[in-house]
Amino acid sequence: MIKIDNYIIKINKFPDGTPRINIDFSKLSKNKYNTVTWLYESNDELMYLIMIKRWMDEHGREGYLKLPYIPNARMDRTKDFSEVFTLKYFCEVINNLHFQQVYVLDAHSDVSTALLNNCAKEDPKKYVDKVISKIGMRNLVLYFPDSGASKKYSDLFPELPWCYGEKKRDWKTGKILGLDIRTNGIDLSNKAVLMIDDIIAYGGSLYYSAEELKKHGVTEIYAYATHTENSILDKEKGTLIKSLENNTVNRLFTTNSLFNGSHEKITVMEV
Repeated sequence: MIKIDNYIIKINKFPDGTPRINIDFSKLSKNKYNTVTWLYESNDELMYLIMIKRWMDEHGREGYLKLPYIPNARMDRTKDFSEVFTLKYFCEVINNLHFQQVYVLDAHSDVSTALLNNCAKEDPKKYVDKVISKIGMRNLVLYFPDSGASKKYSDLFPELPWCYGEKKRDWKTGKILGLDIRTNGIDLSNKAVLMIDDIIAYGGSLYYSAEELKKHGVTEIYAYATHTENSILDKEKGTLIKSLENNTVNRLFTTNSLFNGSHEKITVMEV
């Protein structure tokens, strides 16, 4: 979905599938500065964004881009020349649109924010704080699925104890085989735990984390992911959905940066 200010741009299509885009001037702010928000749903939207920004240029309107989720963020490095560095080329396209500023939320890595010109980074603290206010602070421990996530997030919540996981993988397939909990000396028995991650697809890391946390005597488990793919709802491939539906995990909290599905155990916050 693409919005200018609070006006959702409706994309109609000709019979051949090419877009027909109409923008109602009366719906836009009166000054020349407009904020374009792109909540990623498909790759087609990149072409729509290019066309919308060119329309803005021709009509003398300056633009800011809110891009909470950065598409291609996982492809932040290549192993050899055969791999296409999609994140780099995506960022080059965005840079060529010459937005005054590009606002991103909880970027998957510093590579993406380094590749984007005029990039303003927002951490997820205010969203996690909302989650904590809902579940309460009682015996709460934060959990991060790997050491990288612990370095990324632990300093945002200095008042709360935390621990993290170490994944065990099949290095040929990349499949998670399980994990170990590094408790940081915390007795996890009878504790409530909030698992925090930036992006999840099927939720494997959090699924295995929840299974192991239960073995340590944790009584309540909640999950937060800034960016949640709709694949989380896939009951064949999904793993975290099993934890939600069998009540191993009480609830998943996320934002609408990427997720546009619905489930009774998933709470969605607007960015």
